[in-house]
Amino acid sequence: MAGIISKYLRSKPKLVWLKRRIRAWHIALALFRHDLVRSVQLNDWYSAPLSYGARSAQLLFWFHKLEKGLSINPQNPRFFGAEAASETCSKLRSWREEGLSLRDPVYLGAIEALRSYRTRLSITPPSSDLADSLIADIDAVLDGAATTESLRTPIKYHAGSDEVDIQTLEKLQIRRRSVRDFESTPVRIEIVERALASAILSPSACNRQPWRMHFYARREDIDGLLAFQNGNRGFGHTVPLLAVVAFDASSFFDATERSEGFLDTGLFLMSFLLALEAQGLSSCCLNWCVTPQTDMSARKIAKIPDSHTIVTLLAIGVAAGDAVVPASPRRSINDISSWQC
Repeated sequence: MAGIISKYLRSKPKLVWLKRRIRAWHIALALFRHDLVRSVQLNDWYSAPLSYGARSAQLLFWFHKLEKGLSINPQNPRFFGAEAASETCSKLRSWREEGLSLRDPVYLGAIEALRSYRTRLSITPPSSDLADSLIADIDAVLDGAATTESLRTPIKYHAGSDEVDIQTLEKLQIRRRSVRDFESTPVRIEIVERALASAILSPSACNRQPWRMHFYARREDIDGLLAFQNGNRGFGHTVPLLAVVAFDASSFFDATERSEGFLDTGLFLMSFLLALEAQGLSSCCLNWCVTPQTDMSARKIAKIPDSHTIVTLLAIGVAAGDAVVPASPRRSINDISSWQC
């Protein structure tokens, strides 16, 4: 019967078109509902209790506003940042009340940003109706807080323009390819961690660093996850290390930032790929185009927190000695750029 129906549909192009459109709309609506529910549940800083990820993102969000203000036009300073300073103080008090680590770099960075802002107020004081309460609030939070010299802000920017640097970057970009054939050699953790330390310097919205990496080296874990992904056929069994690249959706305050996690994580991922390549490790991004049901099944077996949104899977390893890769021709820069000058 199914064969007869398929044959009939093939003879009716308009019915085939209609069937495909209905299926596309069904998938789109399912994904929309899934994303809507996640956005309502996770992009919300106004519900308690907050996770560490959300709490640290909040603190980063507010004190980075102070950092940015301190870095703008220092030759012609003006008063700024009353709301950001008050919110930073409030979030620091909450941090302490919740017993979070006072050695956490996010906490220490907030203290130093607030300290620099307090110094700045002696140059650009607030209005008289605001001065007493704002300064008292800041002084109370800073009272007894140790100084962390390495996190003092702002810092001097040293611009550079070195032909050697751009040539090195170009070589890495040319050499990096999506490899689909790996040696069975285990991946050394210290190499991956060095790549992470380099990639974490990538820019992100308000320096919230939402990216999260989950690594799997056991064969059964790798195979279990790759079974959900449709782009690893023929080489998935050679992957010695698999990463799930994700971002913490609770890093963002509401649905207006719904796309920010993908942007920030993409910036981080490219830096990570180049840092791996620079140390002799190859990789292959494996797109995560799945239904909500598949996504939930994968995160369950991989023990990925609900707040982490999966962006892509990443195969990592030493390329096989006889590995070949696609030539992958690139578009002309004229195709991808437009200048309004």
